[in-house]
Amino acid sequence: MHMKTALILLVLAFATIFALVCVLLTRGRAPGTCQHQPPEPEVPEDGRSLVFADLTPEELAQVVRYLQGSLGVPLVDASRAKPSDNCIASVDVQLPAKAEVLQFLDAGGDRPPREALAVLYFGGQADPNVTEYVVGPLPVPTYHRDVTVQKYGGKVPYHRRPTLAVEYEQIAGFFKSRVFPAAPSFMRQVMEYDGTSLAAVTAAPRGFQSGDRATWYVLFQNVSGFFLHPVGLEVLVDHGSLDMGQWAVSRVFYNGQYYRDMAQLESAYVQGRISVEKVRKVPPDGDFSSMRPRAPWATTFPLQYEPQGPRYSLRKNHVAFQAWSFAFGMSVKTGLRLLDIRYKGERVVYELSVQEALSVYGSNCPGGMSTRYMDGSFGIGRYSSPLVRGVDCPYLASYVDVHYLAHSQDVRTIKNALCVFEQNLGSPLRRHFSNLQSLYYGGLVNSVLVLRSVTTVGNYDYIWDFVFYQNGAIEAKVQATGYTSSSFFHGDGLQYGNRVGEHTLGTIHTHSVNYKVDLDVGGVKNSLVAHDMAFEMARAPWNPEQQIERPRLTKRVLDTEDQAAFRLQSKIPRYIYFAANSKNKWGHQRGYRIQIVSFAGDHVPEASSMERAISWARYKLAVTRRKEEEPTSTSIYNQNDPWTPTVAFADFIDNETITNEDLVAWITAGFLHIPHSEDIPNTATVGNSVGFLLRPYNYYDLDPSIYSHDGVFFTSEQDFTACEVNPIACLPKTASCSPNFPPFTYDGFKNMTAMNVKTVLILLLLALATIFSLVCVLLTRGRAPGTCQHQPPEPEVPEDGRSLVFADLTPEELAQVVRYLQGSLGVPLVDASRAKPSDNCIASVDVQLPAKAEVLQFLDAGGDRPPREALAVLYFGGQVDPNVTEYVVGPLPVPTYHRDVTVQKYGGKMPYHRRPVTGVEYVAISALIQHELRKAPRFLAACCASDGTDLAVLTTAPRGFKSGDRSSWFVIFHAVAGSGYYVLPVGLEVLVEHGELDISLWYLSQVFYNGRYFSSTTKLEADFLAGSLEVIRVEKPQDATVMGSMRPRRPPGAPGPLQYEPQGPRYSIRDNRVTFQGWSIAFGMNPNTGPRLFDIRYRRERIIYELSLQEALALYGSNCPGGMSTRYLDGSFGIGRFAYELVRGVDCPYTATYVDRHYLAESDVPRTNQNSLCVFEHDTALPLRRHFSDMQSLYYGGLRKSVLVIRAVSTLINYDYVWDFMFHSNGAVEVRVHATGYISSSFFHGRGIDYGNKVGPHTLGTMHLHHIHYKVDLDIDGQLNSLEAQDMDYEQLRAPWNNENTLERPFLRRDRLERENEAAFPLEAPLPRYLSFTGPKHNRWGHARSYRLQVVSSPGKHLPDSSPMERAVSWGRYKLAVTRRKEEEPTSTSVYNQNDPWTPTVVFADFIDNETIANEDLVAWISVGFLHVPHAEDIPNTVTVGNSVGFFLRPYNYFDEDPSVDSPDSIYFSSEREAEACETNPLACLPAATCAPQLPPFRYGGFLNISLPPPPGRL
Repeated sequence: MHMKTALILLVLAFATIFALVCVLLTRGRAPGTCQHQPPEPEVPEDGRSLVFADLTPEELAQVVRYLQGSLGVPLVDASRAKPSDNCIASVDVQLPAKAEVLQFLDAGGDRPPREALAVLYFGGQADPNVTEYVVGPLPVPTYHRDVTVQKYGGKVPYHRRPTLAVEYEQIAGFFKSRVFPAAPSFMRQVMEYDGTSLAAVTAAPRGFQSGDRATWYVLFQNVSGFFLHPVGLEVLVDHGSLDMGQWAVSRVFYNGQYYRDMAQLESAYVQGRISVEKVRKVPPDGDFSSMRPRAPWATTFPLQYEPQGPRYSLRKNHVAFQAWSFAFGMSVKTGLRLLDIRYKGERVVYELSVQEALSVYGSNCPGGMSTRYMDGSFGIGRYSSPLVRGVDCPYLASYVDVHYLAHSQDVRTIKNALCVFEQNLGSPLRRHFSNLQSLYYGGLVNSVLVLRSVTTVGNYDYIWDFVFYQNGAIEAKVQATGYTSSSFFHGDGLQYGNRVGEHTLGTIHTHSVNYKVDLDVGGVKNSLVAHDMAFEMARAPWNPEQQIERPRLTKRVLDTEDQAAFRLQSKIPRYIYFAANSKNKWGHQRGYRIQIVSFAGDHVPEASSMERAISWARYKLAVTRRKEEEPTSTSIYNQNDPWTPTVAFADFIDNETITNEDLVAWITAGFLHIPHSEDIPNTATVGNSVGFLLRPYNYYDLDPSIYSHDGVFFTSEQDFTACEVNPIACLPKTASCSPNFPPFTYDGFKNMTAMNVKTVLILLLLALATIFSLVCVLLTRGRAPGTCQHQPPEPEVPEDGRSLVFADLTPEELAQVVRYLQGSLGVPLVDASRAKPSDNCIASVDVQLPAKAEVLQFLDAGGDRPPREALAVLYFGGQVDPNVTEYVVGPLPVPTYHRDVTVQKYGGKMPYHRRPVTGVEYVAISALIQHELRKAPRFLAACCASDGTDLAVLTTAPRGFKSGDRSSWFVIFHAVAGSGYYVLPVGLEVLVEHGELDISLWYLSQVFYNGRYFSSTTKLEADFLAGSLEVIRVEKPQDATVMGSMRPRRPPGAPGPLQYEPQGPRYSIRDNRVTFQGWSIAFGMNPNTGPRLFDIRYRRERIIYELSLQEALALYGSNCPGGMSTRYLDGSFGIGRFAYELVRGVDCPYTATYVDRHYLAESDVPRTNQNSLCVFEHDTALPLRRHFSDMQSLYYGGLRKSVLVIRAVSTLINYDYVWDFMFHSNGAVEVRVHATGYISSSFFHGRGIDYGNKVGPHTLGTMHLHHIHYKVDLDIDGQLNSLEAQDMDYEQLRAPWNNENTLERPFLRRDRLERENEAAFPLEAPLPRYLSFTGPKHNRWGHARSYRLQVVSSPGKHLPDSSPMERAVSWGRYKLAVTRRKEEEPTSTSVYNQNDPWTPTVVFADFIDNETIANEDLVAWISVGFLHVPHAEDIPNTVTVGNSVGFFLRPYNYFDEDPSVDSPDSIYFSSEREAEACETNPLACLPAATCAPQLPPFRYGGFLNISLPPPPGRL
């Protein structure tokens, strides 16, 4: 076909498409589709944000035209320029000075002139150099000024210039014309080179000293994913001369040997003096590097939709969402930048921008060992890749094009380079379920706004996210995916990575990313303040004979830049914040806290000759005074001359004062990457995410999310199924509509190749297919969308009932055990719900799991099913020697035997004083307190406006100072129905002695009020009447204004995004087993310790035998006795028992599957917590892995990150813990705990601010630590495992190709940990960044199959080692401890440790006795936690943002490649295949698959079977 004919047909086809689209747009929509309502932004956009806008295509073109006509020298198009030419390298916006902008934005000043920054290469001058010009004003320039000397102190030497695309093309031509022809036999016979079969990847920097421009090029097979196919040949090209005819080969490397040039290599080959390693020729799709799906498309994955359209607005460069507003842009060099970020109209951040991304590699090949990529010089913004809807971002996100001018005088457009969307994170931002004083639920779903771009710089894809939360927090994070870089595997390659292919070494490297954060907190002038925790030894004020270890808040103002520069390996204060000159309502400096999540190691040794060029990477955080002359932490010129860096960040830190100044935080986040087989074909984002949070810290007077339209609140006295009470209940009506999914389009491959007849024909075929699709849509448009038809999944692992060996007891089994014990023990048993301490009763019954050996014999070897048994805990208070006894009862369902296991488990009878306190005991204590308070009526009226009947009490623990004590401080609060009384202390606390078995002998031994201690309430009353007591009157709060109320302050608005499953759940739940895409998990709930998972398998192979929660410790500091003596061990209260019903739509996605849990505790009657566990597949709105290729071939491959989540939420008095267990499709397991609920508080008096922050008129939010402990019994390829640590270090060596110069080379350090003591890592000790359980078998590439532990946590010291109660929580000493598994060491703690920590029943430290752990059945005990210094934003509720810790279990050479390649959700299309066709790209099918979700009616039974205890009055 003639080209002209083809073009005419193509134009006609496009005209037809346009006509059909017009018909579609004007045709009436079918009923049932979701009707979009445009949001009304709280902050109207008036166009002022355009002061930050990127240049338009017209402006860019104007700058080029101006420069071409104004400089008086010829300018060659950069896309064709030789090094000896002059050309425009790039043009970007020149942002005005901050002072000018603020004058314009805030003071009504003139709009600053709009200007551009042009970078020009002057290779055609006598003194070749790089010059930067500011050009303006736009849109019609009339001036330019040279700013090079002003910015850099002199001209920029020409050798520093970043390499243009055309120079790479010229080097490629050099290879073809001069390099390869010099070794014809070698190239033909060994490389099988045919003129196009090789691809080259550049290394950088380019030499050893300033002025060098000699680059190693690594050769690969030219196939899809060529980065993984090295051929063993690398060539060092000296291209420093401006005369390309003078370019030369300096060295050649092949398979471990160096040669002077290609001619010497050819000679050696012809003479047979070369060790040839023949590389198998790979097919064009890349074989193992291909991202083509391996499995056909199956059931549609979960999707999120917006029932009433987006709730954000996007206008030009401005985004508004709820109370947020910000401007955004894209720097050609550094990428995404945000400016003028405001919340509730107040500027919080002036600039938030990416600065640089650094990768430092190690290898035994020259290209790898000399690589230190600084991606800014390549262009982080320039290489933003077109985003694929449905994988890179949600399908319904808003997409924005980006225009740039670089390496060409023509303006380029990156289609859909940015996306903006609201994401329902599938979890609560905050929540609380109250079963004390009053029954209510309050919560707010965590729905966030995300701004995202993805940069593909060569092999790597970086996902840049900026996330905006409803509580005023901002998160910046980067996630790495794409292809790993590799070297040819030879010699000692395993010292520099892992073998991942026959000839492929995945080379060890670090990632470091630097951000600039110009915070303006309450104005431009800020200071930097650090808060942290330390223990102080103090005499107990009420018992001076005893000492107490009390956490105390340390505070420090960092006055100078040197004090505020925190090196990578140094400790950083856990609370570090920018403080304003203004104060909040409670007298605290308003602040924003910086919280970093990073696993970075040393960037390069500081002795390195190039270290100053990347000296920003020395610091995890550095705060400097803001200066216009220090706009960025690095320079694009540093890459090619790091030895004389153009910008050295270390020079910014010159000890200037930073008190009450305009400050900038420079934040570095990063991680070590040791590539392994699961990085083939692509690195997954799971665990490869780092960044930081900016969180309000006393900036507001209370949590601003209380004003969200999404708040939910209802009480037991309301009809919570009614819309007007509970907006979630409206969703079945308002959200059961069919989402509007636009047709899938992709323009990412446009403008990347010259158009020829073949291209036109392909476009013509695409156009005809589009016409056909549009006609089909027109023919079917009138039909109403149907409801989604659920297709039950077929489990990949058939459930045969064997998982029931781990199942919790059924209500019938629990009842049978009770009946058996009542009839078999020969002693009277009182129902525990009525039992006095002097009675005998059944305290609890739970399943007794069989020994692991028995279970494995049954599961794996066809052995008999172990007998089903129960563990019953009995309190024998009615015996001569009162004690706690534990019995194993069986077999179930009809018991016939019981055996006492107390001595076997604990070495003796359990002393009675260690028993956990029961509900009936608390009722009796409340009655006693109420009785005693009646003795001080006038005091109560004066201090608390109360007669005592409207007060609430909160227990503390432990209960005394020594073994045998049972004396508890109780803190007294105002009780207001439907609110969290925990934040309403009245200043009164009482110490109750309740150790006697006779309740009548219980008494109050101490009374505390407002800093003073009294012997009794009678004495308190007497002192009050005598006028010797200072009384602080605390009025009883009213419902409408009570500080702890979670009632929404605003009416409901449009519903936020919801998730639905077009074809139903893709997981299955049968009995106690969940299966999902290769995963199989048995689950249960221990009444004491909470969620537990067993027999976790992936692809039928057991990975984990047991994964269970062990304990949650909360340790407080205060200047009130209740707070200062509190060390809660929540297992003794019942983490599983208090996992109440979940609220659909807030606690879990609305369409999740909910499971009931049954337990028996403190009653003879089994109880049911309905819907207390949820299971769902969550759309994370992220790619698990992806790569966009614009090198060698044009294609896109990706896989969305969809995870299975098993969740429970425990409400332990004031706190709510969200327990998550997540299963990723790449074989990784993620465990997370999120903390929310109410803080515990003390009455504010005296030096209260030494122990927390004032958060109310009389309320001190008391500082405390959270420590969570998990047991992970990994079985990697069987029970016998070992522990291996891997990390990175540097070695200095002479460059093998140039002995006059030295290199600092990263290498892989491997250590086998042989004994338990080696594998016990104290909290403050560094943990090897790769720590793996290895099995006895090896993968295809000879590596031990293993799973890696990766801990994400920021705990502090749990207790001083000298504390008499430390041994009871000695598990808290270690972030990780690995021990041999023993049946006699089933748990790290005991429910009896809470009430006798001085003589602990279980001491975890005793587990660590230096036994060998090589080739043994091992258990990892993992501690995670964080310090919490409550602040104003914890009122009414603590939010989960930033209060989330946990760990990953990630396959590490366990498989031969990433197992997610077999996912049916994989996406792949190329420039040669139609991306918009269903058969090519399943995403294109989604618009046709839309349906109305089936949302069940809202129901809630969480208040059922809960009766508030009716002691006298309200206490």
